[in-house]
Amino acid sequence: MKIALALGGGGARGLSHVGVLKVLEENGIIPDIICGTSIGAIIGGKYAHIPSWKTVWEDVLRAIEGEAFKRAGMELFEEEDEKKNPFHEFLKVIEKGILYSRAIASTSLVSYKAYIEAIKDFFGRDFFIEETRMPFAAVATDLITGAEVILSRGSMVKAVAASSAIPGIFPPIEWNNFLLVDGGWTEVMPSTCARLMGADFVIGVWIGRDISEFLGVHNSFEVVSRADEITRHYLGVLRKQECDFIIEPDVGKFVWSDFDKKEEIFKKGEEAASESIERLKKIIKMKRLTTLFKKKRKISSPFFKIELAQPDTLRNFT
Repeated sequence: MKIALALGGGGARGLSHVGVLKVLEENGIIPDIICGTSIGAIIGGKYAHIPSWKTVWEDVLRAIEGEAFKRAGMELFEEEDEKKNPFHEFLKVIEKGILYSRAIASTSLVSYKAYIEAIKDFFGRDFFIEETRMPFAAVATDLITGAEVILSRGSMVKAVAASSAIPGIFPPIEWNNFLLVDGGWTEVMPSTCARLMGADFVIGVWIGRDISEFLGVHNSFEVVSRADEITRHYLGVLRKQECDFIIEPDVGKFVWSDFDKKEEIFKKGEEAASESIERLKKIIKMKRLTTLFKKKRKISSPFFKIELAQPDTLRNFT
């Protein structure tokens, strides 16, 4: 039975993924497959390459304090209202007039160079996804076709950058015939990706937020933000239903830019996994028995594209 870990997106809330990995690793649950969206792709890609939660966490701490991370512009949103989602934060910045000229003159607030350097700094170097110790895929969204694109080969840095490219904030990534942005706009928790990669049992780590209390709308920005929140909420509900087991760290109060609260967020992941680990082990044991007699479910949809061809060589990222 192949066990997959589907790591969801949510900015700094994704640091809780490392806490989950710690508990799983200590209890002997090592995934056969890892799929990640956005921050889930960053953490998942690192763990797939070096399956050690300690190593991943050490690199997270190093990267957050590094100059490349700061240059990527994450500090722009540190003081935003913690009740707002990333899309709303971006609109709020524009509404205030901050960086307005950059927003209308460019496809992103953060430059391509600074963004790629921050991703590469976390991984240490670029390498092919095929070099990872366990099968890995990052999920991105194609702006041209609207399809979900599963990146399972080629440059790790480029794949993770595509999966994490929050629209309007980070630059879209060109990959063969695709123009890719954050995978959270199609698969906020990559459970379908895990099935397509051959998983029999999917453990989803959900770090999204439930739909917030409606406090009224006072301008067009708030209308757009609320509509976006509703869409992403119901997309998340669908992805949860595709998992066999869900670990849900209590990170709803954190915003995507709360990297300065890294230790607290890490603990939330550790606590959530610890609370459910015994139940998870029992379910896995039962699932192993039933899998012997059950045909594997086939997944197919015109909305998914699995990108297997290698993109550009690594020379642009090393």
